[in-house]
Amino acid sequence: MQESLINEIRERVVNQLIEQSPWIAEEKIEIEASNFQEWSLGLGPFSKVIENENFTDLFINGRNGAWINRGNIPEPYEFSYSESALINFVRSHALRVGKQFDPAHPAIDLELGRGIRLHAILPPIIEDGLHLSLRLNQARSQINWPETQLKMLDLIIRSRKNFFISGGTGSGKTTLLSQMIVRMPSHERILVIEDTHEIQAEHQHLLRLQARECNNEGFGEVPIRELIRQALRMRPDRIFLGEVRGDDILDLFLALNTGHSGSGGTIHANSAREIPNRVTALAMTSGITREAALALCASAIELIIHLESRGMGSRISTISMLKKVESEIVVKDILKIENDIADNHLKILEECLEI
Repeated sequence: MQESLINEIRERVVNQLIEQSPWIAEEKIEIEASNFQEWSLGLGPFSKVIENENFTDLFINGRNGAWINRGNIPEPYEFSYSESALINFVRSHALRVGKQFDPAHPAIDLELGRGIRLHAILPPIIEDGLHLSLRLNQARSQINWPETQLKMLDLIIRSRKNFFISGGTGSGKTTLLSQMIVRMPSHERILVIEDTHEIQAEHQHLLRLQARECNNEGFGEVPIRELIRQALRMRPDRIFLGEVRGDDILDLFLALNTGHSGSGGTIHANSAREIPNRVTALAMTSGITREAALALCASAIELIIHLESRGMGSRISTISMLKKVESEIVVKDILKIENDIADNHLKILEECLEI
Protein backbone atom coordinates (compact mmCIF):
# COMPACT_ATOMS: atom_id res chain seq x y z
CA MET A 1 0.00 0.00 0.00
CA GLN A 2 1.07 3.56 -0.65
CA GLU A 3 1.63 5.81 2.36
CA SER A 4 -1.10 8.22 1.24
CA LEU A 5 -3.65 5.39 1.01
CA ILE A 6 -2.77 4.10 4.48
CA ASN A 7 -3.08 7.60 5.93
CA GLU A 8 -6.47 8.01 4.26
CA ILE A 9 -7.70 4.69 5.69
CA ARG A 10 -6.42 5.68 9.13
CA GLU A 11 -8.19 9.06 8.99
CA ARG A 12 -11.51 7.53 7.90
CA VAL A 13 -11.41 4.84 10.59
CA VAL A 14 -10.64 7.41 13.29
CA ASN A 15 -13.48 9.70 12.17
CA GLN A 16 -15.98 6.83 12.07
CA LEU A 17 -14.98 5.62 15.52
CA ILE A 18 -15.36 9.11 16.96
CA GLU A 19 -18.84 9.44 15.40
CA GLN A 20 -20.16 5.93 16.09
CA SER A 21 -18.45 5.20 19.43
CA PRO A 22 -18.55 8.43 21.46
CA TRP A 23 -17.97 6.48 24.70
CA ILE A 24 -14.39 5.69 23.58
CA ALA A 25 -12.01 8.47 24.54
CA GLU A 26 -10.55 10.31 21.53
CA GLU A 27 -7.13 10.04 23.16
CA LYS A 28 -7.34 6.23 23.14
CA ILE A 29 -8.50 6.22 19.52
CA GLU A 30 -5.55 8.38 18.52
CA ILE A 31 -3.13 6.02 20.32
CA GLU A 32 -4.54 3.02 18.47
CA ALA A 33 -4.46 4.93 15.19
CA SER A 34 -0.80 5.78 15.76
CA ASN A 35 -0.09 2.10 16.47
CA PHE A 36 -1.83 1.19 13.20
CA GLN A 37 0.32 3.67 11.29
CA GLU A 38 3.50 2.42 12.99
CA TRP A 39 2.72 -1.17 12.03
CA SER A 40 1.73 -0.22 8.49
CA LEU A 41 4.49 2.26 7.65
CA GLY A 42 7.07 2.14 10.43
CA LEU A 43 9.05 -0.43 12.37
CA GLY A 44 6.01 -2.00 14.04
CA PRO A 45 7.03 -4.86 16.36
CA PHE A 46 10.69 -3.88 16.12
CA SER A 47 10.29 -0.27 17.29
CA LYS A 48 11.04 -0.95 20.96
CA VAL A 49 13.98 -3.28 20.44
CA ILE A 50 15.63 -0.84 18.01
CA GLU A 51 15.03 2.06 20.41
CA ASN A 52 16.10 0.28 23.59
CA GLU A 53 18.81 -2.17 22.51
CA ASN A 54 22.27 -1.64 21.02
CA PHE A 55 22.55 -4.57 18.61
CA THR A 56 23.40 -5.60 15.05
CA ASP A 57 21.19 -8.67 14.49
CA LEU A 58 17.87 -9.99 15.77
CA PHE A 59 16.80 -13.51 14.82
CA ILE A 60 13.31 -14.94 15.27
CA ASN A 61 13.47 -18.69 14.77
CA GLY A 62 9.82 -19.56 14.35
CA ARG A 63 8.45 -21.41 17.38
CA ASN A 64 11.97 -21.84 18.79
CA GLY A 65 12.33 -18.35 20.22
CA ALA A 66 14.36 -15.26 19.42
CA TRP A 67 18.05 -14.36 19.63
CA ILE A 68 19.82 -11.01 19.67
CA ASN A 69 23.44 -10.20 18.81
CA ARG A 70 24.72 -7.30 20.90
CA GLY A 71 28.30 -7.72 19.74
CA ASN A 72 30.02 -10.99 20.53
CA ILE A 73 27.62 -13.92 20.25
CA PRO A 74 23.82 -14.19 19.88
CA GLU A 75 21.88 -14.46 23.16
CA PRO A 76 18.30 -15.58 23.82
CA TYR A 77 15.87 -12.68 23.73
CA GLU A 78 12.27 -12.31 24.89
CA PHE A 79 10.17 -11.28 21.89
CA SER A 80 6.46 -11.51 22.60
CA TYR A 81 4.67 -10.80 19.30
CA SER A 82 2.53 -13.53 17.76
CA GLU A 83 3.46 -15.16 14.47
CA SER A 84 0.27 -13.93 12.78
CA ALA A 85 1.01 -10.33 13.78
CA LEU A 86 4.54 -10.58 12.39
CA ILE A 87 3.32 -12.12 9.13
CA ASN A 88 0.79 -9.31 8.70
CA PHE A 89 3.53 -6.76 9.34
CA VAL A 90 5.78 -8.31 6.69
CA ARG A 91 2.90 -8.57 4.21
CA SER A 92 1.94 -4.90 4.60
CA HIS A 93 5.52 -3.82 3.87
CA ALA A 94 5.78 -6.28 0.99
CA LEU A 95 2.66 -4.81 -0.61
CA ARG A 96 4.14 -1.33 -0.41
CA VAL A 97 6.95 -2.41 -2.78
CA GLY A 98 4.74 -4.48 -5.07
CA LYS A 99 5.61 -7.89 -3.64
CA GLN A 100 3.76 -10.73 -1.97
CA PHE A 101 4.57 -12.80 1.08
CA ASP A 102 2.68 -16.08 1.39
CA PRO A 103 3.33 -19.84 0.94
CA ALA A 104 3.51 -19.30 -2.83
CA HIS A 105 6.09 -16.49 -2.31
CA PRO A 106 7.74 -17.71 0.93
CA ALA A 107 10.90 -15.55 1.07
CA ILE A 108 11.43 -11.81 0.91
CA ASP A 109 14.01 -9.10 1.60
CA LEU A 110 12.76 -5.73 2.78
CA GLU A 111 14.23 -2.38 3.75
CA LEU A 112 12.37 -1.03 6.78
CA GLY A 113 14.41 2.15 7.01
CA ARG A 114 17.88 3.46 6.40
CA GLY A 115 20.31 0.80 7.50
CA ILE A 116 17.56 -1.61 8.62
CA ARG A 117 17.12 -4.80 6.59
CA LEU A 118 14.59 -7.56 7.18
CA HIS A 119 14.64 -11.05 5.68
CA ALA A 120 11.54 -13.19 6.20
CA ILE A 121 10.94 -16.81 5.24
CA LEU A 122 7.91 -19.08 5.57
CA PRO A 123 7.15 -22.81 5.31
CA PRO A 124 7.26 -24.92 3.18
CA ILE A 125 10.92 -23.98 2.58
CA ILE A 126 11.69 -23.81 6.30
CA GLU A 127 10.40 -25.72 9.30
CA ASP A 128 8.73 -24.46 12.50
CA GLY A 129 6.94 -21.40 11.21
CA LEU A 130 7.97 -17.86 10.33
CA HIS A 131 11.70 -17.03 10.56
CA LEU A 132 12.93 -13.42 10.57
CA SER A 133 16.39 -11.91 10.40
CA LEU A 134 16.58 -8.21 11.26
CA ARG A 135 19.90 -6.55 10.60
CA LEU A 136 21.01 -3.07 11.56
CA ASN A 137 23.88 -1.31 9.87
CA GLN A 138 26.58 -0.87 12.51
CA ALA A 139 26.46 2.87 11.99
CA ARG A 140 23.14 2.76 13.88
CA SER A 141 24.77 0.89 16.77
CA GLN A 142 26.73 3.83 18.18
CA ILE A 143 30.15 2.48 17.19
CA ASN A 144 33.09 4.85 17.58
CA TRP A 145 36.31 4.55 15.59
CA PRO A 146 39.70 5.17 17.29
CA GLU A 147 41.39 8.42 16.28
CA THR A 148 44.36 6.57 14.76
CA GLN A 149 42.01 4.57 12.53
CA LEU A 150 40.39 7.76 11.31
CA LYS A 151 43.82 9.16 10.46
CA MET A 152 44.55 5.97 8.54
CA LEU A 153 41.35 6.38 6.54
CA ASP A 154 42.31 9.99 5.76
CA LEU A 155 45.64 8.82 4.31
CA ILE A 156 43.89 6.34 2.04
CA ILE A 157 41.38 8.99 0.93
CA ARG A 158 44.16 11.47 0.16
CA SER A 159 46.08 8.87 -1.85
CA ARG A 160 43.10 8.51 -4.26
CA LYS A 161 43.92 4.85 -4.78
CA ASN A 162 41.05 2.56 -5.73
CA PHE A 163 40.26 0.08 -2.98
CA PHE A 164 38.15 -2.83 -1.84
CA ILE A 165 37.04 -3.24 1.77
CA SER A 166 36.92 -6.97 2.49
CA GLY A 167 35.78 -9.09 5.42
CA GLY A 168 33.26 -11.64 6.57
CA THR A 169 29.56 -11.13 7.18
CA GLY A 170 28.98 -8.55 9.91
CA SER A 171 32.62 -7.44 10.03
CA GLY A 172 31.70 -3.79 9.42
CA LYS A 173 32.58 -3.34 5.74
CA THR A 174 29.62 -1.08 4.97
CA THR A 175 30.15 0.88 8.17
CA LEU A 176 33.80 1.52 7.32
CA LEU A 177 32.92 2.62 3.79
CA SER A 178 30.28 4.96 5.23
CA GLN A 179 32.87 6.49 7.56
CA MET A 180 35.29 7.00 4.68
CA ILE A 181 32.65 8.74 2.56
CA VAL A 182 31.85 11.10 5.44
CA ARG A 183 35.52 12.13 5.59
CA MET A 184 35.93 12.80 1.86
CA PRO A 185 36.22 16.43 0.69
CA SER A 186 32.82 18.10 0.59
CA HIS A 187 33.28 19.42 -2.96
CA GLU A 188 33.75 15.93 -4.43
CA ARG A 189 30.78 14.45 -6.27
CA ILE A 190 30.35 10.95 -4.80
CA LEU A 191 28.00 8.36 -6.25
CA VAL A 192 26.94 5.29 -4.27
CA ILE A 193 25.30 2.27 -5.90
CA GLU A 194 23.50 -0.33 -3.77
CA ASP A 195 20.88 -3.03 -3.98
CA THR A 196 19.49 -1.97 -0.58
CA HIS A 197 20.09 1.27 1.29
CA GLU A 198 22.83 0.42 3.81
CA ILE A 199 25.54 3.05 3.51
CA GLN A 200 24.91 5.67 6.18
CA ALA A 201 26.95 8.72 5.23
CA GLU A 202 26.30 12.44 5.55
CA HIS A 203 28.07 14.20 2.70
CA GLN A 204 27.15 17.45 0.94
CA HIS A 205 27.57 16.06 -2.59
CA LEU A 206 26.46 12.43 -2.23
CA LEU A 207 24.18 10.84 -4.82
CA ARG A 208 22.53 7.43 -4.39
CA LEU A 209 21.40 4.91 -6.96
CA GLN A 210 19.47 1.87 -5.76
CA ALA A 211 18.74 -1.29 -7.73
CA ARG A 212 15.20 -2.56 -8.01
CA GLU A 213 13.91 -6.09 -8.34
CA CYS A 214 11.13 -6.97 -10.75
CA ASN A 215 7.58 -7.02 -9.43
CA ASN A 216 5.33 -10.07 -9.27
CA GLU A 217 4.53 -9.68 -12.97
CA GLY A 218 8.23 -9.76 -13.86
CA PHE A 219 8.53 -6.07 -14.80
CA GLY A 220 10.41 -3.08 -13.47
CA GLU A 221 13.83 -4.60 -12.73
CA VAL A 222 16.79 -2.18 -12.65
CA PRO A 223 20.00 -4.17 -12.03
CA ILE A 224 23.28 -2.94 -10.57
CA ARG A 225 25.00 -3.22 -13.94
CA GLU A 226 22.57 -0.72 -15.47
CA LEU A 227 23.09 1.66 -12.55
CA ILE A 228 26.87 1.58 -13.03
CA ARG A 229 26.40 2.51 -16.69
CA GLN A 230 24.09 5.36 -15.70
CA ALA A 231 26.57 6.50 -13.05
CA LEU A 232 29.26 7.12 -15.66
CA ARG A 233 26.98 9.69 -17.33
CA MET A 234 26.59 11.63 -14.09
CA ARG A 235 30.22 12.79 -13.93
CA PRO A 236 31.07 11.58 -10.40
CA ASP A 237 34.49 12.11 -8.84
CA ARG A 238 34.25 8.79 -6.99
CA ILE A 239 32.02 5.74 -7.48
CA PHE A 240 31.31 3.18 -4.75
CA LEU A 241 29.53 -0.13 -5.11
CA GLY A 242 27.90 -1.06 -1.80
CA GLU A 243 28.66 -4.76 -2.23
CA VAL A 244 30.34 -6.67 -5.05
CA ARG A 245 28.53 -9.97 -5.46
CA GLY A 246 28.12 -10.87 -9.14
CA ASP A 247 28.93 -10.03 -12.75
CA ASP A 248 28.45 -6.34 -11.90
CA ILE A 249 32.12 -6.41 -10.86
CA LEU A 250 33.08 -6.30 -14.54
CA ASP A 251 31.21 -3.02 -15.03
CA LEU A 252 32.81 -1.66 -11.86
CA PHE A 253 36.30 -2.56 -13.14
CA LEU A 254 35.56 -0.82 -16.43
CA ALA A 255 34.24 2.24 -14.60
CA LEU A 256 37.30 2.46 -12.36
CA ASN A 257 39.52 2.45 -15.45
CA THR A 258 37.88 5.61 -16.79
CA GLY A 259 39.46 8.12 -14.42
CA HIS A 260 37.44 7.80 -11.20
CA SER A 261 40.39 7.49 -8.84
CA GLY A 262 39.77 6.89 -5.15
CA SER A 263 36.74 4.69 -5.80
CA GLY A 264 35.88 1.11 -4.86
CA GLY A 265 33.44 -1.01 -2.91
CA THR A 266 33.05 -3.84 -0.41
CA ILE A 267 33.43 -7.57 -0.96
CA HIS A 268 33.03 -10.72 1.12
CA ALA A 269 36.31 -12.54 1.78
CA ASN A 270 38.01 -14.25 4.71
CA SER A 271 41.39 -12.69 3.89
CA ALA A 272 42.92 -10.24 1.45
CA ARG A 273 44.73 -13.07 -0.33
CA GLU A 274 41.40 -14.55 -1.40
CA ILE A 275 40.46 -11.42 -3.34
CA PRO A 276 42.12 -12.13 -6.74
CA ASN A 277 40.48 -15.53 -7.12
CA ARG A 278 37.15 -14.25 -5.86
CA VAL A 279 36.93 -11.20 -8.10
CA THR A 280 38.09 -13.10 -11.17
CA ALA A 281 35.51 -15.83 -10.55
CA LEU A 282 32.80 -13.16 -10.34
CA ALA A 283 34.04 -11.35 -13.46
CA MET A 284 34.23 -14.61 -15.43
CA THR A 285 30.46 -15.05 -15.02
CA SER A 286 30.23 -12.33 -17.69
CA GLY A 287 32.00 -14.64 -20.14
CA ILE A 288 35.52 -13.18 -20.09
CA THR A 289 38.64 -15.28 -19.54
CA ARG A 290 40.51 -15.54 -16.26
CA GLU A 291 43.48 -13.70 -17.76
CA ALA A 292 41.27 -10.82 -18.85
CA ALA A 293 39.56 -10.70 -15.45
CA LEU A 294 42.93 -10.56 -13.67
CA ALA A 295 44.16 -7.81 -16.00
CA LEU A 296 41.06 -5.70 -15.34
CA CYS A 297 41.31 -6.26 -11.60
CA ALA A 298 45.00 -5.30 -11.51
CA SER A 299 44.36 -2.08 -13.41
CA ALA A 300 41.25 -1.14 -11.40
CA ILE A 301 42.05 -2.01 -7.75
CA GLU A 302 45.19 -0.98 -5.88
CA LEU A 303 44.41 -1.46 -2.18
CA ILE A 304 42.65 -4.05 -0.04
CA ILE A 305 41.48 -3.01 3.45
CA HIS A 306 40.61 -6.20 5.33
CA LEU A 307 38.43 -6.21 8.45
CA GLU A 308 37.96 -8.67 11.28
CA SER A 309 35.05 -8.66 13.71
CA ARG A 310 35.74 -7.68 17.29
CA GLY A 311 33.17 -6.95 20.00
CA MET A 312 30.45 -4.54 18.92
CA GLY A 313 32.46 -3.41 15.93
CA SER A 314 35.45 -4.39 13.85
CA ARG A 315 39.07 -3.58 13.30
CA ILE A 316 41.37 -3.24 10.32
CA SER A 317 43.63 -6.30 10.37
CA THR A 318 45.61 -5.84 7.14
CA ILE A 319 46.12 -3.29 4.39
CA SER A 320 47.49 -4.82 1.21
CA MET A 321 48.48 -3.74 -2.28
CA LEU A 322 47.71 -5.62 -5.48
CA LYS A 323 50.54 -6.12 -7.97
CA LYS A 324 50.33 -7.88 -11.34
CA VAL A 325 53.23 -10.28 -11.83
CA GLU A 326 53.17 -11.82 -15.29
CA SER A 327 49.68 -13.36 -15.62
CA GLU A 328 48.84 -13.43 -11.90
CA ILE A 329 48.02 -10.92 -9.15
CA VAL A 330 50.15 -10.87 -6.02
CA VAL A 331 48.69 -9.56 -2.76
CA LYS A 332 51.41 -7.85 -0.74
CA ASP A 333 50.63 -6.86 2.85
CA ILE A 334 51.97 -3.42 3.68
CA LEU A 335 50.47 -3.43 7.18
CA LYS A 336 49.52 -6.24 9.56
CA ILE A 337 47.76 -4.84 12.60
CA GLU A 338 47.57 -7.26 15.53
CA ASN A 339 45.98 -4.92 18.08
CA ASP A 340 45.44 -1.17 17.90
CA ILE A 341 46.67 1.12 15.12
CA ALA A 342 49.81 2.95 16.23
CA ASP A 343 51.65 6.00 14.89
CA ASN A 344 54.30 3.82 13.25
CA HIS A 345 51.54 2.13 11.23
CA LEU A 346 50.49 5.54 9.91
CA LYS A 347 54.07 6.38 8.95
CA ILE A 348 54.54 3.10 7.06
CA LEU A 349 51.24 3.56 5.25
CA GLU A 350 52.06 7.13 4.27
CA GLU A 351 55.36 6.01 2.76
CA CYS A 352 53.80 3.11 0.85
CA LEU A 353 51.01 5.30 -0.53
CA GLU A 354 53.61 7.89 -1.57
CA ILE A 355 51.62 10.78 -0.18
